Amino acid sequence: MARRAATCYITRRNSGMKILWICGLPYDVQQEALRGEDHGAYAAWSWVLGHLPPPPGVDLHIACRTARHTAPREFSFRGATFHLVPVKARARVFCLFQFDWRYFRDVVVRVQPDVTHAWGTEDAYAQVALRLCPERHLIQVQGNVNAYRRRVPMPWATIFSAWSERLALARARHVVAENDYSLQAALPMVKTKSVHVIEHPIREAFLMAAPSTGEGKQVLFLGAIEERKGIWDALDAFEHGAAPDWKLGIVGNGRADIMARLRQRIAQCGSPARITHHPQLDTAALVALMQASSVFLLPTRIDTGPTALKEALAMGLWPVCYDNSGPAHYLRRFQFGALAEDLNLVALTETLRRALAAQEWKQAMHRAKIASAIRPHFSREPIWQQLARLYALIRGRESG
Repeated sequence: MARRAATCYITRRNSGMKILWICGLPYDVQQEALRGEDHGAYAAWSWVLGHLPPPPGVDLHIACRTARHTAPREFSFRGATFHLVPVKARARVFCLFQFDWRYFRDVVVRVQPDVTHAWGTEDAYAQVALRLCPERHLIQVQGNVNAYRRRVPMPWATIFSAWSERLALARARHVVAENDYSLQAALPMVKTKSVHVIEHPIREAFLMAAPSTGEGKQVLFLGAIEERKGIWDALDAFEHGAAPDWKLGIVGNGRADIMARLRQRIAQCGSPARITHHPQLDTAALVALMQASSVFLLPTRIDTGPTALKEALAMGLWPVCYDNSGPAHYLRRFQFGALAEDLNLVALTETLRRALAAQEWKQAMHRAKIASAIRPHFSREPIWQQLARLYALIRGRESG
């Protein structure tokens, strides 16, 4: 009976859609709406904020897990209703997140969503949607743990996340990914034929601010400080490929041991004064840093669609990346940036050296793409139109 009561039933036909998202708690929401209280926000979840506010006709609810407080909490932020869901259980991954639905059940019963959209398969989000809304759900491919594990060393416990991901995608009724690469990487695990590609919008600040002039002699690395994002290759390529008058800005955080290694690595380079590290920046400071930079260096070993790369493209920074996965997809799509041979550090260093010498980002044909192609592609309104059509399709199909 409990499971039956938690199932999503549709009682509204002529009103707007009530949509429930299940995702992580965005860091900016914790800082702004929750006054910096520690609710366990561990990532930016920037694309979630890029969707806000939702368009008219969409009553958006966002349920986020918190491990720091015991009481549920509900508040409004940028046109959406957020629900904080306390989840105190530990070692959830070892159970493949199969019991997390119990924590989210009350939210689903109260909201009675027309469609539940689970943002990601590597945590509990997909498993919760599958259990509580077995018919009217949409499973979003965010990362792809199974693909990541084949390309880069990862903690042994991610084998359980990978297993959970395979189970979720095999059971999903509707699957969506942000780009063709992401979808193709997930398809071997997907059983449904209802698959879709819908881009993520980026935050409005990166669409409205003046782009970089391209005059600043600064290279920017923005991403988690971890092996997969290529931080060590970025440092090596900069040290050996950038002229002495260029600087490197690093924005990102990681585990304590990785951060200690980063500090040591910067201190050991030939000119540590040329490198500045910011563990965390708010949106305004990040926009200003991008405006002062000209090149975006992100030699990720594999990624689906880095939000930082999308924001850098919208700000007119010239990306230099390895020729793989999501980054290559976007650089080829816009013909903007430079790709180095995959995982070849010598090639990456030489590609960066050539890019800094040629400064192609200053060419009129490339600068024109910022306003004509890049920013429209990541704008909220057309992306929401696609999402709303898909939500309506799912609601109508499953209620028919």
